Amino acid sequence: MTLRPRANEIPDLIGRLGSRSEARIDAARARLAIIGGRAVEGLIEALEGGSRRVRTHAMPLLALIGDPRGREPLVAMLRDRDPRMRAIAAKALSRFPSPEVACALRRLAADREQPDEVRVAAVRAAIDQYAAGQEQTLGLILEHLHDTSEREAVRLGAFSILRHLDGSQRRTMLAALRRDANEAVVEKARRYGAPNQPPREDRDPVEVLIEELGEDDYGRWNAAVHRLIKQGRKVVVPLVEAMQSRSHDPEYCTRAGMVLKALGPRRAKALADLIETVDEPLPLQVLVEVIGAMGEKSMIYGLKDLIDRIAERPQGATELTGFDMMQRVRAKAHLELARIGSRVAIQDLRDALADRDRRVELEVLAAVEAIGKRDELLDLLRAWPREDRYMRERIAEVVRTIMKRERIRRNNKMFQSLAGESRRAFEAICPQPGRQGLRRAPVPRPAP
Repeated sequence: MTLRPRANEIPDLIGRLGSRSEARIDAARARLAIIGGRAVEGLIEALEGGSRRVRTHAMPLLALIGDPRGREPLVAMLRDRDPRMRAIAAKALSRFPSPEVACALRRLAADREQPDEVRVAAVRAAIDQYAAGQEQTLGLILEHLHDTSEREAVRLGAFSILRHLDGSQRRTMLAALRRDANEAVVEKARRYGAPNQPPREDRDPVEVLIEELGEDDYGRWNAAVHRLIKQGRKVVVPLVEAMQSRSHDPEYCTRAGMVLKALGPRRAKALADLIETVDEPLPLQVLVEVIGAMGEKSMIYGLKDLIDRIAERPQGATELTGFDMMQRVRAKAHLELARIGSRVAIQDLRDALADRDRRVELEVLAAVEAIGKRDELLDLLRAWPREDRYMRERIAEVVRTIMKRERIRRNNKMFQSLAGESRRAFEAICPQPGRQGLRRAPVPRPAP
């Protein structure tokens, strides 16, 4: 049985996003989130020609995948005729921090002709942009919060900015808001920072917060994120367990990852052992990203064990469609090791390049680009003929990067014995002077 995915696998999954069955939608979302970069082009096409239901799910998926190619199409969706599509696009853009996105969100939030739903989504996304380092959004957010002529829904939506300010700023603003002319604003300011109410039915407060993390309401799940962070290390085990029980929910797993990242390596060091107990691809992928973001080298080196565990899985673990969802987990683990300059798993990385039955993952190429040496050049040339145009351009960039770093010239003797497909790949990537080779177009990297 071949392990290469069917050509229509991704279009089929995107088509299922328009299903009336929530179970089919959830399964498709989980699979597309794992497929990642290879699904981006199809998801972008769905924004232009897909049904309303498909577009509704395609935009959050582009945000979850985080591929830079998704940014501009989502910015364009801010001008869609359907207000709901504009609101979803604004929410999705919160995951693409950049000056361009921050500017687009500011314009949308300031447009008083937009419906409340759209402007609130833009304000909340702008707050997320601020939290990610786009400080230029702060002034406009505070204007929305304090402007007594502003719509009530927009002002209440701007309250989330208070979580990102220091204590003195927050206290000063709350004191002013408690004297506001709008009763809803005054009430929210009074409740802000007040002691939490006892948990429902005397349940464990951590259990309640983990449940609220899955709420659709932005305010509730966002508040749960921050309250879980304050609970410290005791949330790590139950949070990982919740991720496993909701392993087909990309949004929930991503929110759980936000909590774990914020805990830091000291409070979340239990992840190093817990990751060995997780078998579901989506939670594993998020946990790998969390460990990488923490930057603790001892935890990152532990990802070598995860790579070995995936490599030892029998071929029968692959799905009937031929797509093995664990391969992207493997690729992401390689990328995190490469980011700290480690070659401890280099043989498995080369095996991934040499596997003729599987497509090369974008993260594998990013890892090879970071730590690859002359030995990996031939593996890349052998992989080049099997891939589509986009991946060929990416492989070409990686080959050129390694050659420049290792000071390997085109006439090096290692290339003289090349024949067949490898020779054609080399000539396309590094043409003789005066001949036109592969177009050198800038190619987005996987998100850090």
